[in-house]
Amino acid sequence: MTDNFLENIRVSEVPVENHPQYMDHESVYKITEPDNNFIAFVGIHNTALGPGLGGIRYKSYANEAEALTDVLRLSEAMTWKNAAGGLDHGGGKSVIMAQKGQDRPSDVALQIMAEGFNIINKNRTLYYGAEDMNISEYALDKMLETTPYIKGASSDDPTVVSGNPSPLTAIGVFECMKVAVKHKLGRDSMDGVRVSLQGIGAVGATLAKLLHEDGAILSATDTSSSAFEKLKAENVECDKVDLDEIYDVKADVFAPNAIGGTLTDENIKRLKEAGVQIVCGAANNQQADQIGGSQSRLMHKLGILYCPDYIVNAAGVIWVAKVGENAEQITKELREGVPKRFAEILELAKQNPDRDLASIASEYARKRVEDADNNNDRHTRTA
Repeated sequence: MTDNFLENIRVSEVPVENHPQYMDHESVYKITEPDNNFIAFVGIHNTALGPGLGGIRYKSYANEAEALTDVLRLSEAMTWKNAAGGLDHGGGKSVIMAQKGQDRPSDVALQIMAEGFNIINKNRTLYYGAEDMNISEYALDKMLETTPYIKGASSDDPTVVSGNPSPLTAIGVFECMKVAVKHKLGRDSMDGVRVSLQGIGAVGATLAKLLHEDGAILSATDTSSSAFEKLKAENVECDKVDLDEIYDVKADVFAPNAIGGTLTDENIKRLKEAGVQIVCGAANNQQADQIGGSQSRLMHKLGILYCPDYIVNAAGVIWVAKVGENAEQITKELREGVPKRFAEILELAKQNPDRDLASIASEYARKRVEDADNNNDRHTRTA
């Protein structure tokens, strides 16, 4: 990369106070490089617990407004996920606007993003990027050549935490789903439980394997036909259904594992008609009204047990935050810790039967952030 190229990179702070998805975000940055038509956004929601931590998403957006909305929603969700997971990290997220015809970022794009991270973190460490949609271990390794503000790159040492967190995310969702099935259906295993999966990509495929091994009956949808071929090659039995049909498949559990916002009022009513009693999946921001939480309230009203996304899918980001630690020990902690926290929220729900689970989970996570904010204020006043 030449010096002229470096000089073209611009990082500017974006005013978001009047945006409908603004939720007291600390800052949002826009990274641009005109010669390569590069545009990205970095959202930092809250750093009371520590520097923001969240994935880098490479996705095709209709326009900058759509990308900005996504980064606001995602970064806010990471605050509560990291807080509920017991991490000393705040909430942050990045989105790169995909180039037409490029389903993965080029090396140049990765270097631009990495230089942007260096600029954003120049005076104080505000954010670490990690793996997310269309960002591989290779991409993280490549970015690490330019910036230290990356978590989750690969390692040659299999005994330490590193690399793709997707399998760990799936394990956490699977363990929480078993807790939900015990709580709602009174069953001690997934044997014979019907599960409809929306998305069988990196996380969804691993979740499907775990469910199959435990005896669940699976139906799934995905935009990629090769996803079903991969499951078939591993002897995972799974009925293939059309994308929109997934809401009408007879099932006990619905697992949204792909894009967010698929839990609309209409889709929830379709799930109820299909016999769904539990919603538990790996996707982020599953509710169409993530901020208002109206879909969680609707599911509560309809008798559907909603497993809050940032609680049950937290294992991936916890894995990323523990880079360099003992892999076996952290895996054990995740298998036990993620469902334990979900069980604590279910216990709180028993004590508050009129409240929906998303509001209870939000209060559970917010308390830790508010306590940190209060401590920070006290330190500032006495400094």
